[in-house]
Amino acid sequence: MKPFLFIIMLLTLTSCFRMFAVEDFTEEELIWFKPFSKTETVIYTSEKGEKDTIIFNSTEIDSESVRNFERGYYDTKYLTVPYILTNGSYHKSALMSDGKNRYTHHFANFSKSSSYSNLEITFIGLLFGQKQNYLEKVNDSTYFFSNANADYSGMNVEKGIKNFTFNTRLGIVEFVDDRNIKWKRD
Repeated sequence: MKPFLFIIMLLTLTSCFRMFAVEDFTEEELIWFKPFSKTETVIYTSEKGEKDTIIFNSTEIDSESVRNFERGYYDTKYLTVPYILTNGSYHKSALMSDGKNRYTHHFANFSKSSSYSNLEITFIGLLFGQKQNYLEKVNDSTYFFSNANADYSGMNVEKGIKNFTFNTRLGIVEFVDDRNIKWKRD
């Protein structure tokens, strides 16, 4: 009888761990990360000749397994695309409260568990995530993001933007700043 109980307990535990399994990211979810398969330095030039040099790092992949009575029992997968507004760029990250360091930025953050998923898109102070109506599809490979649909505007930057255009092959191809000046990818 003891081997029978052991088998029942083993099957119960195995089924519990399968319950926490996280599905892989779908092709539709990955469109925000495909342009960032490698670290790339991109130069944007304004209509006035100003320059922004932005380093988009390659997509970072991480995961977490929580098995804790207080926090719960779940697995989560993460995808993140960090970027840096370089020194000498017109747009700058805001200074943190220490007055020395500047905020870090991530273009896309995606977390996915067995029970939820959350995508945030952030670029030069515009944050999209909680509202679900922010996507404005221009064509099969291009999306327009406007501050009118953003959850937050002007977040962690000294000078913000009004909108940007994202291409699923190239990443961010253009944006318009708070002065209504258009910036294009070189």
